[in-house]
Amino acid sequence: MFSVSSVSKSYGKNKILTYVSLSVSPGECIALLGINGSGKSTLLGILSGNIKPDSGYFGFDCQANAALLPQDNPLIPELTAIDNIRLWHPGSRKTIMNSHNMSICQSLGVDSFLDKRVSKLSGGMKKRLSLAITMMSDPDLLLLDEPLASLDLLCKNGILSYLQNYISHGGSVIIATHETSALDICNKIYTLKNGHIQLAIDRNISPGYTSPETYINLIRS
Repeated sequence: MFSVSSVSKSYGKNKILTYVSLSVSPGECIALLGINGSGKSTLLGILSGNIKPDSGYFGFDCQANAALLPQDNPLIPELTAIDNIRLWHPGSRKTIMNSHNMSICQSLGVDSFLDKRVSKLSGGMKKRLSLAITMMSDPDLLLLDEPLASLDLLCKNGILSYLQNYISHGGSVIIATHETSALDICNKIYTLKNGHIQLAIDRNISPGYTSPETYINLIRS
């Protein structure tokens, strides 16, 4: 299990998170909803270890590890896709593209443009490449910040299908999003407002379809 307990974070006088507690179990997907600036990215940063909270606790069971995919793709445009992979996972092409990593690339359709320069790739290709690089670290907890933003329907569905498979094999996901389609794969949906977090929908208790209008109302409430 991965958890944060009574975590608070401020930047100067601006309180971003106030006594936030959250936990996610293996095979579970959690969504974070909230307007821009509500603290979603900050919470993901704390869970990834990239941001230090002012107070509170965050940690993982056993030797579990987390990986964060930020909203902006961490890619160098002048390099090819494979060279970007090698920046994050040093080694020869043969070493890096082992059966495990090649399987990830094939599942996300990245294998078809490994030798293309990133500057020539579409937004969807860049996002799939970034996700592939993140998954090559074999995370137990995947933290996603707006992974479907500005993507076409086909690309969104492909990424969601990949995530569903990852979750079904015991992976944990926390996703900050404004995309209602992403919420369909989530077990629990939380809202962040004025630094506070609240469980809005728990499909483990009340499974079933939830209309997009309900999600929109959750953000506005």
